[in-house]
Amino acid sequence: MCRAFSILVLAIVAASVAPLKADQLKVTLFYEHLCPDSIRWVTNELIPSYNDLRDHIDIEFIPFGKARSINGGESFECQHGPLECEGNMVQSCALSKLPEQDRQVSYVGCQMNFDADPRGWECVFRSGVDLVSTQSCVESVQGIQLQLEAERRTQQIPLSFVPTIVFNDQFDQQLTDSAYRDFKGTVCQVLNNAIAACN
Repeated sequence: MCRAFSILVLAIVAASVAPLKADQLKVTLFYEHLCPDSIRWVTNELIPSYNDLRDHIDIEFIPFGKARSINGGESFECQHGPLECEGNMVQSCALSKLPEQDRQVSYVGCQMNFDADPRGWECVFRSGVDLVSTQSCVESVQGIQLQLEAERRTQQIPLSFVPTIVFNDQFDQQLTDSAYRDFKGTVCQVLNNAIAACN
């Protein structure tokens, strides 16, 4: 009874999220560099399903989460400490230099892993991004601006849990909860099972 009701509610909610095209969704991931739940979601949900969904999702990564800026970016405070603040900025800078979705997903998949270098530089190197320009970004106003923009974007949703997954810029708690547990299944539901990967 409860399961049938939740499926019905999800179907109603999914119908209200209009895809970019009939078979494409914008997905925004709000996450944190050292957050165990974020790492588990990327490792267990995003990476295993990405190849099946890659042509049907336009994914955007917002590494900020429950952090906050102080004095307009003079410094940042993060849920998992200063190393997470540094890592969020490293990720923002690296992602800004990776225009292709496949390379962004590969980079985030490398970094959001319990075995990854917590400072974040090894995966920057592996991604093929220029280390000097990335470090310059992290140590300059560019990195601060990228994190302030990440904060602005994060504040546009009622973020209470990290990671939060948003479809087509429309926050919906039920879809977020569903995508956290079953990303591929939720994408299929929102797309009305219209893609081969869902069948």
